Amino acid sequence: MNLRRKLVELSLRRMNIDRAAVVYLLASAFYPVLKPSVFPDPWANALLHGILALAIWFIPPLLRGSRHFLPRILGEIYLPMIFPLFYAEMEYLGIIFFDFENSLDPALIHLEEAIFGMQPSLEWSRAWPWAWFHELMEFAYFTYYFLALTFIVLVFKARSAMDDLQRWDAVRDFVRDLSITMLLCYTMYTLFPAWGPKFFRAGYVDVGGWIFTDIMRHIHDNGAILGAAFPSSHVAASMVPWWHAWCLFPRHRWWMSTLFVLLCMSTVYNRYHYVVDVFAGLLLGGIVMSFGRILGDKARDSWRFRRA
Repeated sequence: MNLRRKLVELSLRRMNIDRAAVVYLLASAFYPVLKPSVFPDPWANALLHGILALAIWFIPPLLRGSRHFLPRILGEIYLPMIFPLFYAEMEYLGIIFFDFENSLDPALIHLEEAIFGMQPSLEWSRAWPWAWFHELMEFAYFTYYFLALTFIVLVFKARSAMDDLQRWDAVRDFVRDLSITMLLCYTMYTLFPAWGPKFFRAGYVDVGGWIFTDIMRHIHDNGAILGAAFPSSHVAASMVPWWHAWCLFPRHRWWMSTLFVLLCMSTVYNRYHYVVDVFAGLLLGGIVMSFGRILGDKARDSWRFRRA
């Protein structure tokens, strides 16, 4: 009876992002089996995905029931912490269905040329080959890696009228929107890979820079995965902390909005993305947050009702 009660309590603390993560893991475990020639040891990968899916099914709900801050926050934010694993797999998943020559890039280039009469990312960097502006754009692009953490810090440290329960709700809503957005991006990168203007037959554009230019060059030389351009996850995933901060922390709107606008600009100027990637990222982020707000999370509401 005690075991059954524990399992019921775990099921009530299981959030929709847990279910989404499990579905994504099982689906992405299956993709390499379709084309094992491009994926090293696909069956071992499938086993790893299965183990991780099983862990996600039980461990985060267990951690969410803790009275201590550290295990509880880990139970809430665990999924964004394993995004690097999902991203690294794009090296192989991005060429299972379409190789480089059959990527989405030609269609995106054709669309941009039909709209603008050119490729804005290439023409902009050629028109403004200023080292100081390039450095600003690379800095803005770099802030993507810290915006999510910044929002979590704001929730617990910024002056606000929220009580403890509202703070945890804010974290869950934010992580839900961020997680669903990124899982959809990874799925798009697998099914419809696009390399972006910097890597798809764009040619060399010489623009100088300094510290953040070198940092981003090092990141892209050692960790960037091609095929992850459409939609822009930098834009979609950065839109989530910007919007949640806008709604909850009015005093911080000015600098979060400034960073977000600069980041959107940087994706194009630095030639990491097409302009249409940016609009697709904004659209995706907006749709996910709208549906998240409407649907909420029934599991959380059930757990709260049971505790009451």
